[in-house]
Formats: sequence, C-alpha cells, structure tokens
Amino acid sequence: MAKTRSEKDLSIPVELGGIFDCLLKDVRVREPEFNVSHINHEPVVDMFSTSDSIVIEVELPGVRKEEIEISFMRNILTIRALKYECFSARRINFVCMERSFGRFCKVIELNQPVDSARIKAVYRDGILTITLPNVEDRRGVSKKIPIE
Repeated sequence: MAKTRSEKDLSIPVELGGIFDCLLKDVRVREPEFNVSHINHEPVVDMFSTSDSIVIEVELPGVRKEEIEISFMRNILTIRALKYECFSARRINFVCMERSFGRFCKVIELNQPVDSARIKAVYRDGILTITLPNVEDRRGVSKKIPIE
C-alpha cells in the first residue's frame, strides 16, 4: 500500500532519529556516563574567527568550573558539563520552568587545522571562552637548507 503524503512526512523524523542514533552509538559505547538519553540540553554557542585563532564562547550559567571537561582530538572539540538542580525542596509545583539541568555534551567539528598544544580555555561569569590558535602556514615561507 502506498503512503499518503502526510504519512511520508511523518516518517522523516523517525528515519532521522535512527540516523542520529547510529551516529551517536560510538559515543554511548565509549562513555556511558554521557549516554545520549541522559543529555538534557545543549548550551548556546557562539563561534568566530580572528586573524590568528578561532574563538568559541559557550553560555554555562550556574555550572561550576569543576564540572566542565574540554577535549580536542582530530579537529573535534568536545565540551561536557554537568549543571546541578538548585532546588532545596523535593516537591515543587512549577508554574513555568525554562532552565535546564543535567549533563550535556557539545561536539564541534572544526574545518581548519588548529594548534592543539596552544588551546586555552577561560571560564568567567558563566561564559566559557575557548581560544584555538590557527596553525601557522609554513608553505609560503622560504627556508635556507644547510648543505652537509
């Protein structure tokens, strides 16, 4: 039986969900404590370039510095953190709740090489700033070669 247009449209998110599950399978296997089913939200991220680096700013209000982990491998920057709930009472009847709590993992793939030995991160006033210096281009520099 052929699918109607509306049935076809509804199947797209299901198919995409399967694709994302497949792509994220390795993350779950390698680091079960950051299992995708436990990740509640993604932080707001700004990324821009300067003449000598790429700068990434991540909004992490209420997250303690000790709960942030940053790693870099093969041009992939991974930012993980845990934001604890700040409620003292167990049973609260919210009228509105827009803040997110729990674990998150943000993966950013860079499309240009950076000097991983010189990456710097600063966390101040709820903003994580990561500076990734560009690799110096040595292809256009003339270098004298000594003769033995």
